[in-house]
Formats: sequence, structure tokens, C-alpha cells
Amino acid sequence: MQTNHLQKLPAKIDPSWRIGIVHAEWHAEEIKGLVEGARSTLLAAGISASNILVHPASGSFEIPLIGKTLATEKKVDALIGFGIIVEGETHHAELLAKEVARGIMDVQLNHGIPFAFEVLYVKNIEQARERARVKIGKGAEAAYAALHSLAELHRIRS
Repeated sequence: MQTNHLQKLPAKIDPSWRIGIVHAEWHAEEIKGLVEGARSTLLAAGISASNILVHPASGSFEIPLIGKTLATEKKVDALIGFGIIVEGETHHAELLAKEVARGIMDVQLNHGIPFAFEVLYVKNIEQARERARVKIGKGAEAAYAALHSLAELHRIRS
């Protein structure tokens, strides 16, 4: 387990925090690495395994919708979104990536909860594989970001 993120975590992590992980089903092997990296970091930080809620989305475009529903229904205290968008020959991937980013930001601002953004927009799948490595990848970074933001929001609100 990479420890440099855990050393930066705030002291007040509540094990009862519910963290939702919403992931696209495309590029399943790489997504699995991202999810496992996040899960490992959350567990190491003290979040209860039963409070790590994993929800698949059919694709990256649907991640904000699933996240919004989890936030609206008050099922989570923070969210993490994982997807992989591979650049193609048209502008479709770029448009998709921008709209997913906007959707995640909208959920975060409208509901006042962290929604860590790790929808990777890459030139090829090899780039995604490099970033998705379980122990040192973007999954762990996303979990750190969600926990850090959640702790800071709790500090500000108390």
C-alpha cells in the first residue's frame, strides 16, 4: 500500500462515512485496478468495508447520473467516479470527457459533497493501464481526495 497519501490524510476520519464509488463498465480490467486502489486506501484510512459502496454505470457518461442519485437519496457522504475514455479519430471522446467532468462538478456543487474525479481521458489504453495500477495509481489518489475534502467540509461545518 502506498503510504504517502495516508500520511497526508486528516486526523479525523470517521469510519462511518459512506463512500460511493461509481465506475464505468468499459475497460473492466483497468477500472478494477482503480476501484481496488481506492478501496485499499479507504480501508487503510479506517473506513468500514460495509461503508464502501460500489455502483457500476454503463459508461462514463452515466457516472454523474448515478452519483447524483446516490447524493439525492443521501446514500453517501462522498463519491468517487472512475471511467476511461480513449481518444478516437473524432471529437466524440473529447466532448464526452468534458460533459462527464461538468456533470461530476455539478453534482459536487449542487449537493455539497465531494465527488472525486478520475475519469481518465487517454490517447490509448496503455496510458490508462499505467495510471490504474492498484498500489500507486489514480484509484488511491481519488480516495485520498474524497477523504481529505470530506474531512475539511466537516471541519468547516462544525
